[in-house]
Amino acid sequence: MGTAENRPRGTAGDRAPGAEPLDALAAAVGERLGTAVAAAAGDVPALVWTDGPTVARVAAAARAVAPEAAGRLAFRRELSEASVALGAIRLAEAPGPAGGGRRAPVSPSAVAELWRDTPLPARPTAREEKLVYALLYEVHDDHRSNRVTAEQICDGPAVRGVAALARRMGVALAPDGT
Repeated sequence: MGTAENRPRGTAGDRAPGAEPLDALAAAVGERLGTAVAAAAGDVPALVWTDGPTVARVAAAARAVAPEAAGRLAFRRELSEASVALGAIRLAEAPGPAGGGRRAPVSPSAVAELWRDTPLPARPTAREEKLVYALLYEVHDDHRSNRVTAEQICDGPAVRGVAALARRMGVALAPDGT
């Protein structure tokens, strides 16, 4: 899983022949759901969007618009940097699944699973908003890049925890001190 921005995918020069019906389906689904949906050609054509509705909701909308075509598609929701960062912070502060002081893993796949059934963007608390800002600032600065991967975002809370970010931003630590 990578991070993405809402940007058009593909141009007329790099689209597969016959992609127009898929582009039309993506536009119709996007209009129905109020989000930007793009068509991605490949071995299995896909509808792709960033944040927004869940995969189940987009698949249902595609089936409502074009049932036969929808059955041949893959559906892929990419996560924005802000959604990855918020998920990483929530996972880093969540108790582990088995208790005993072990934390839930903080990884791109764990973040994707956290958001699987949640329409995005999720509403952060005021505290989380500051932590997301600090995390993204730190990751971009560490990697000296305008774009960072989900793995790079997740590494901060996974390795250093959230307490350092909280202290830097002057926000309260979580009740357990993280």
